[in-house]
Amino acid sequence: MIEVAYPSYASGEPRPMKAAVVRGIASEVRRRLFAGSIRPIEPRDLARRASRLKVNGREVRLIWDLEHDVHDSNGAPVLGICEYDPQVPHAVMISISSELADEPELFRSTAAHEFGHAIFDMPAAMRGGARQSFGSGPARGQGPAAIDWREWRADEFMGAFLAPPYHLSKAFARHATAADLRMRWKGASKLSAPVICVREVGEDLIEGVVDALAEEFGVSPAFMAVRLRKCGHLVASF
Repeated sequence: MIEVAYPSYASGEPRPMKAAVVRGIASEVRRRLFAGSIRPIEPRDLARRASRLKVNGREVRLIWDLEHDVHDSNGAPVLGICEYDPQVPHAVMISISSELADEPELFRSTAAHEFGHAIFDMPAAMRGGARQSFGSGPARGQGPAAIDWREWRADEFMGAFLAPPYHLSKAFARHATAADLRMRWKGASKLSAPVICVREVGEDLIEGVVDALAEEFGVSPAFMAVRLRKCGHLVASF
């Protein structure tokens, strides 16, 4: 059983957390589930390993379904969904569309995103005895609407779970050095992070590093480009 702890209210709802805190939790959960391995995560292996959690002292049993089409409460097809039904009081269901088996990068990211919902959002639903569900679809996160902090938190968890910041930093420096790209270092001692200015180096040269990192971590180049910017490795200017 994997134990997870984070600041929460009496209701079980998470207290506001900065991105760095969510990333730290994701990295630690991954380390404990996969014994520190940084090989690309396979969703079926994740489902096998992540079947029982203890979140802030509350036991959560996860039931995974990766073999069927998935629909939301309105019957619309979605990539994945995380659900709690009070008729099954001690379990949370995570369903990922079987159609994603042919798209491994999207399969991984959807599974990790819904796993994030199970960790951060379902304990409160279980405590309150209220039915709850979160679905992932192609349109999720698009448009100018206000930030949904639960989706933001699940996305930050997903990003750090699939590409842990410490390992990403080391791999970024390794690939950038191999490509002979000029880097600067932000921070001090072993905690310093490699940074590249996109304007100085050029998008074309950086693209090769992004592609190499995406392959190493088993994610899409678009996913990797977002992570590198969010973690401060790619900046517009110094």
